[in-house]
Amino acid sequence: MAFNKIDLDNIKSKILISEELEKKTKVVKKGKNLWCCCPFHNEKTPSCKINDEQGSFYCFGCGARGDIFTIYQDLFNYTFLDAVKELANKAGIKINFDSSSKYNQNDSYLKILELSTKWFEENLHLENNFCLKYLYNRKLSHETIKTFRLGYAFNKNSSLYDYLKTLSYKDEDILKSNVVKLDKNNNLKDFFYKRLIFPITNINGKVVGFGGRVLDDSNPKYINSPESNYFKKRTMLYNLNLAKETARQKKNLLICEGYMDVISLYQNNVKSVVAPLGTSFTQEQLELSWRYTDQPTIMFDGDEAGKRASYKAAVMSLPFLIPNKSLQFINLPKNNDPDSYLENNELTNLINLLKKPIKLLNYIFDVSSSGISLANADQKISYDKYLDDLIANIKDRKIQYFYKNEFKSLFFKKLRTINKNSEINIIPKKISSLKKKQIYSFIRSAINHTKIRNQIIECIFENIELEAIEKKILINLKNVDNDYKNKTDILKLFDGEIRQFLESKILHPSIYRLFPYSSQKYDSETTLREIQESSKNLNTRLSNLKKINKSLITFEKDNNSLNWDELQKISKELEENYKDS
Repeated sequence: MAFNKIDLDNIKSKILISEELEKKTKVVKKGKNLWCCCPFHNEKTPSCKINDEQGSFYCFGCGARGDIFTIYQDLFNYTFLDAVKELANKAGIKINFDSSSKYNQNDSYLKILELSTKWFEENLHLENNFCLKYLYNRKLSHETIKTFRLGYAFNKNSSLYDYLKTLSYKDEDILKSNVVKLDKNNNLKDFFYKRLIFPITNINGKVVGFGGRVLDDSNPKYINSPESNYFKKRTMLYNLNLAKETARQKKNLLICEGYMDVISLYQNNVKSVVAPLGTSFTQEQLELSWRYTDQPTIMFDGDEAGKRASYKAAVMSLPFLIPNKSLQFINLPKNNDPDSYLENNELTNLINLLKKPIKLLNYIFDVSSSGISLANADQKISYDKYLDDLIANIKDRKIQYFYKNEFKSLFFKKLRTINKNSEINIIPKKISSLKKKQIYSFIRSAINHTKIRNQIIECIFENIELEAIEKKILINLKNVDNDYKNKTDILKLFDGEIRQFLESKILHPSIYRLFPYSSQKYDSETTLREIQESSKNLNTRLSNLKKINKSLITFEKDNNSLNWDELQKISKELEENYKDS
């Protein structure tokens, strides 16, 4: 360019940055320093420090920083070049901008683009124009067509190239403006032919390129102007020049996929709407949108391609998150785009959708977890690792910390709802059948070994938590004479349900086959020793199970209280307690 760093430093030295910030917010002095409420995010207490000596500012709240040129670009929507020109004039510093041949060339190309726009517009309104009928069928009004300067790349009497030649433009300039191209025979021909034309403007409303749409089934459906030093698709958003003021007022910027989506929404009074230029949503577009709102809203198409593009944008944004800057999302019904949704639904339905955006973190979790199975431990571990990888992409440590906690909280909550038989819910409500039979063997031993009956009963009561029917049997046994020795005598003590329980459970042949000490033929003293030892071991196991179960209940209520290492520790304890069952 025609200016250098010395020129920029001279401008900064002539203009106090505090005076420019004071146009947007109140500046106060604290000690030797100047402070203000940051103009880039909402706050009540000043956290933005101003350094007039260095001509810079820094916000401790959101991390915004820059100089006088940053303020003019981000707050007043100037391009860098226009900011330099404005501030140089204000500072009384003479810079010969016209000495830049590059700037002069760009200016010439922009004039060609403006003339081309007018030619496209005029073509659209020629008699019996097929393209205009198409737009009316899409329910666009004459006013909307005029606002967006829509046109048609066809005139039966002349090509765009021929038209520009009549205005004495050189072939080299016409070619570099990208409205024409070289064909196979090295002849110049119009770049757009029989296409609906969408002029693409920069932030100041100057046409810098075009998008073209076919009106039949041919491919490609859309094409854009080739890139140049004044038209870089990844750094621009379609319609931002018209949407920026409303975006600041409404504190939201809606980002859709296509040009027609933007135009349809704008016509329906959703003014703060933009779109990428046929590319994936980029870092540059994200940071550009943050100049106008803290949380832009992405509402891409409801088809699979749109969903993939939305998720890609969500993940892409993670490394660039700073406090108070994020994204949110709107999910359109399946296979709907904003334009088709408005065609088939009332505007109020769309407004209701727009009022319920999904936060970035929740959107990423919902989409990523919906497409996988979490039926086994390996799948859970794999998805947990995927979340860790996503979190690692976040550069801001404070955001990373809170995102990690929230991601894990959502993950554990989802695990609890998958099914009742997941690893987290592996504690059975009832004791395993083998342990229950062991308790039955203790009661059977009390029946068969009359000499040590009371000692066995005391041991059981001391170590084992019994069910009501089991307690009733032992209490009755304790109160009868030792003359009740055989099965028939014992059964006479009980009626109905208890008698049936004794016959089917306690006195079943499988009990003494599993636990020989419960047989009458077994030595009584040996039986007592085995019961004493076994009942203590069983009591320890059951206590451990209760402890583990309590830990898991605590985990379910507050999943942040345990990490995965602690959960794995519980799983190992469970395995130890059940491997003998």
